[in-house]
Amino acid sequence: MNALIGFLRHFFISAVHKEKREWEIILYCLGTAFLFWFLNAMGKVYQYPIKVPVEFQYSKNNILPLSSLPNSIDVLVIGSGWELARTKINWDRKPLLIPIKHPLETSWLTPMSWSRKVKEVIPGVQVEAVLSDTIFCRFDKIESKKVGLYVDLKDIHLQPGFQISSPVMLNPRFVEFKGAAALVKNLPTMLPIKIDARNIKQSFEQNIKLDFSEEYPENQLLTYESKIVNIQFSVRPTLEEEMDIPISIANGHAQPRLVLKERKVLVTFLVSEKDKPMIKVEDFEVVADMETFNSTDSTVSVSLTRKPNFVSDVQLGTEKTKVYAP
Repeated sequence: MNALIGFLRHFFISAVHKEKREWEIILYCLGTAFLFWFLNAMGKVYQYPIKVPVEFQYSKNNILPLSSLPNSIDVLVIGSGWELARTKINWDRKPLLIPIKHPLETSWLTPMSWSRKVKEVIPGVQVEAVLSDTIFCRFDKIESKKVGLYVDLKDIHLQPGFQISSPVMLNPRFVEFKGAAALVKNLPTMLPIKIDARNIKQSFEQNIKLDFSEEYPENQLLTYESKIVNIQFSVRPTLEEEMDIPISIANGHAQPRLVLKERKVLVTFLVSEKDKPMIKVEDFEVVADMETFNSTDSTVSVSLTRKPNFVSDVQLGTEKTKVYAP
């Protein structure tokens, strides 16, 4: 190490004191030596790996690959430095066209079988070998399917004293999925739309971004065109009302000797102030089913079988009522 440092110090001190003419001679000698080295190197034969772009030909309007196909293959070529440089400079990188005649029946591709075609796109050098391994692939048909959209009413939370007074309107009502047949066929006929509707007390209108990424992530195998859906519905204030409704008997032949202890049941419901005058007792029907007789507590089940369309949240004061034998 000390000898090397001493040599460099001596060379630097000598170079500082040299004249311009001496420097010109030194540079000329170095340049001549480099030129001879370069010409000698370019004349030698080399093995050199290159990437050849490939383009697979099949009906892309009707067929798609289920996994990504490579954009290039690795090829080992042999040639002199001049030939390799000329190939690099003049090659305009036209892709190697690989036709796939029966894609739905194709499970693998062997790049080694393309050696002859590779030679046609790389003139001027010798193709020694195709280095890329077998390409495993699967293809499927492209199909489309229209799926209906709906809003789960459980996602709509109204302020107390209000109710939805119109159908929930969606525009568009359908979204078209397009992609691999195996995925499209498994799509449901209806999909829910997630909305953030809390403390609603007035008519609702909002554009919602469609997002099915949890179950159906959008990728090259499955896409859908519509990205936004408009949701509208009306809301109106409601009143809580209650009425005593007579109880009818169903399947009386099951317990012909039994009679009801209570002949009416209290029913509570929500109704708008505008519809309140239209309410009639006969619009409700509450039925006691004698086939549900329970001898342990002498009761039968009571259920609501009819109500007006303009009332909601109907609640019965009891689910059972006493019976007895007179």
